[in-house]
Parts: sequence; C-alpha cells; structure tokens
Amino acid sequence: MKASDLIRQKIAKVFAKEAFKAHPELIEARARCGPFSLRLGFATQDLAGMFLPAYIQQAADAVDLDLRFIAAEDVDLSALVPDAAEKPRLLIEDGIYSVWQPAVIPVLYAIDLVARQGIAWLPKREAPPWIRSRPAISLIHALMHETPWCAVHAAAVGSTDGFALLAGEGHSGKTTAALACVKAGWCYAGDDFVAVNSASGEIEPLFCSARLRPALVDAFQDFIGESTPVSDFNGELRHELSLAGLGERIGGGSLRALFIPRRRGAVTPEFTRARQSDAFRALLPTTAYELPGWPNEIAAKVARIAGLAPAFFADTGTTPAKIPAAFADQLQRL
Repeated sequence: MKASDLIRQKIAKVFAKEAFKAHPELIEARARCGPFSLRLGFATQDLAGMFLPAYIQQAADAVDLDLRFIAAEDVDLSALVPDAAEKPRLLIEDGIYSVWQPAVIPVLYAIDLVARQGIAWLPKREAPPWIRSRPAISLIHALMHETPWCAVHAAAVGSTDGFALLAGEGHSGKTTAALACVKAGWCYAGDDFVAVNSASGEIEPLFCSARLRPALVDAFQDFIGESTPVSDFNGELRHELSLAGLGERIGGGSLRALFIPRRRGAVTPEFTRARQSDAFRALLPTTAYELPGWPNEIAAKVARIAGLAPAFFADTGTTPAKIPAAFADQLQRL
C-alpha cells in the first residue's frame, strides 16, 4: 500500500462515527483562518483548551476544512510515524499532504485535500507553545497551495490608511509594534503568521493569538488576564495571549506598506526606504522554514508580495506608545 493510501485510510478512520469510543461527544467549533472556514473537532476538553483560544471563532455556511485534534489515547495513528521517528518527514502525494514533526514533543499533521479533511495528532497529548499559538498552520499552507494566498511570517495591523505588514526575524520588534498599534485602537491581523493574497495584497488574520515576552508585560498589561497561561519552553517564558476579546477589530484589509522592524538605537521611530529585495529577505526565510512543501512556489508568492507595496526599515524606538502615531504618519505619506 502506498503511503498516501495508508494516510487517506487513517484520516477516514478518524472521521468515522465509531472513531472515538472513549469520547463519543466531540467538542466542536467553527472558525475562520485566513480565507478559509474551518469546522474544528476536539476529542477532549483538554485538547480544546489547548488549541481553541488561538482560533478566530466564527460561524459560516460553507466549510473549507474539517479538522480534528486527537491524541494517541483517542486513536492509534502510530502506523503513520516514520521508521526514523527522530527525523522530520514530509509527504505530498495523490492529494495527501502529511508532516511529521519530531523533537521532544512530536506532532503529526495530515490532510486529504480531496475530502477536505485534516488531522492533528499528538502522540504525547501535548504540543509546544508555538504550535498551540498557530495550530495546524501547515495544513492551511497546503490548502493555499493552488491559490494566490500565502501564509507569511509577519505581523500585520491596520488603520483607516491601510494595513502595514511587519516582517523580520524573531526579537526584531514585530510583536511590540503590533500590540502597541492594537492598544491604540488599530485592527489586528496577527503577530506571527498572517495570510496575504499575493495577487491583490489583501491581508487576512489566521489566528487571534500573540506571544508576549516578560519584558513587555508592563507595556501591555491590558492584554493579560487572570487566566492567561505562561509557557516555559527551554527557559523561554512567554505570556500566551488570546486576543479574541478584540471582536471586530480582529480582521484584515489592503496592504499599504511593508515595515521591516529593527533596533538601531533611535529614541523615537525612524523610517528608511528599503528595497523590494530587503522585504523579500525579511519575509522568506522563516516562512519557508516553518511551512514544509513547495519551496519554489512559496518564494514566488513572497516575491510578489514584497513588490506590492513600498517597503521601509523601521527603527521602532524605545517607547512602544509612540509607535502607532509614527506608523500612521508614515502610512498617510504614501
């Protein structure tokens, strides 16, 4: 039996009525994720509590993906784990896309692109915090493959003057800038990965999550509630935020500018014109690394996105509260 046939068979088993004998009642929800509508199913309340806060819950008539989160105790999918289980594995074959992500806390993702059914399987009933903040993003990436849409590693916020896409490496200031703008009343499309249409420049949020370093707690205390979890993975503490309370301010719009945050010692935010190639280099590496499969297509989409709007290096300064006004002024000048 081909690997794709086995995976398709196992996915169908997960969606069979008798799949969850120990937990016959799925916890279900509807969500939007970029341009897609999802029907989510969780085998247990623990799994729902782990992943559901990251999703933008919203009902829709049509369903683009039926997605279920399960653990080893719920359904045995060990047959899908590669022999060399310590190594990551990607399979794209006959309408099946599957990713095995090993490490200390492994995760298996698989989707039948014909049936529009996907699974996220947790052998240890646990997932790393960065996966909980953007659950099953690789399956959304697979859904986007034959469309102009692309999930890109960036933050995005918007005002009446349009949306700014904030691209750069980790610790460059994307989250600080995004949350500062949200605190000032802007719309929020994400602080880690967002969906961008490479043809039109339309931006849509993928998730309503954000990950806040302890050093920024004082500046953004408003976003931290009594139930906000704090993750500790290899000594890296993060407040795992769900911004679902923003309601209609979680949304997208048209790309107006690409800002490449960096810290060069400015007291107040300063902007320097960047090239399309600078924006491309800021967007591509982490995007391609985090989204397995179709690297050439990813690069082509990112190149188009980098050329859709003017790009600027943005030294965001030392005072987060000054960022929104500076961003607004720069957008108004365009």
